[in-house]
Amino acid sequence: MKRSILVQTGGGEESAFEDLLEEVQLAEELGLDSVWCFPAAGAAGDFRDSAPVIWLSALAARTERIRLGWGLPSMLAPKSPPMRVAEQAAVIDLASKGRLDLAFLPDGELEDDEEGPWDEGMRMLVDMWDQPTFSWTSRRFSVMPVDVLPKPVQRPHPPLWLAGWSTAHATRAGSGGMAFLDISGGTDETLLLNRDAYTEARAGADPDDLVSIGVVGIAVEIDPSARDIEKLERWEDLGFDEILLQTRPRDGGHDEAKERIRFLANEDARLH
Repeated sequence: MKRSILVQTGGGEESAFEDLLEEVQLAEELGLDSVWCFPAAGAAGDFRDSAPVIWLSALAARTERIRLGWGLPSMLAPKSPPMRVAEQAAVIDLASKGRLDLAFLPDGELEDDEEGPWDEGMRMLVDMWDQPTFSWTSRRFSVMPVDVLPKPVQRPHPPLWLAGWSTAHATRAGSGGMAFLDISGGTDETLLLNRDAYTEARAGADPDDLVSIGVVGIAVEIDPSARDIEKLERWEDLGFDEILLQTRPRDGGHDEAKERIRFLANEDARLH
């Protein structure tokens, strides 16, 4: 089971990049698999735009092995043309030598509307990266033929994830051929319901409905307070492929973040 860290950036608090860099480099040194950068959530639970890409571009140049996960809001359905996202993601993938993952963050339940399908933005990104010439016509967007550059290192594109907290989200991820990142923070029962919904949808997915191919997996964000070895072992036994631990605590600061990273990397370390 992969073990990764999750940080939220772009909130109102003052952030120290050198502290974050030291934490990510420690995670890389101790063998953790990924660092996921999500935008901070607003008071209404919505995600704020843009900050993670700035952090990730800097981390790409200062790390060598650890994968870099970018949590993308405002793409389901797309609220702005996805071309800038395609360019930015490709640059990070190039700078990191092929270490980028993308997780799409829903604002709510995922439904088609009068403007078009909920996954239109994701499909546009995949086409931009996979095709030498991209064009698109829909009620939302009209794009004349253009070669969107640069292209990412990973072909046909970086791994795509759908983040979510419900069985509906898990089902959408499975039927679309994406990996699923469970951010429900729920009980084991909830996590298992979401896991089973994803597995069933992925197994029965129609090839014509897949947003991406070749990506199967489910990751779960774990409660930062639930740091004991037995829980880690149980989550692995339950069939999760990756666990994420948030390492930027509101209280406790830099030292607490490093302690959480050491715990996640070392099963013999019991923190109290």
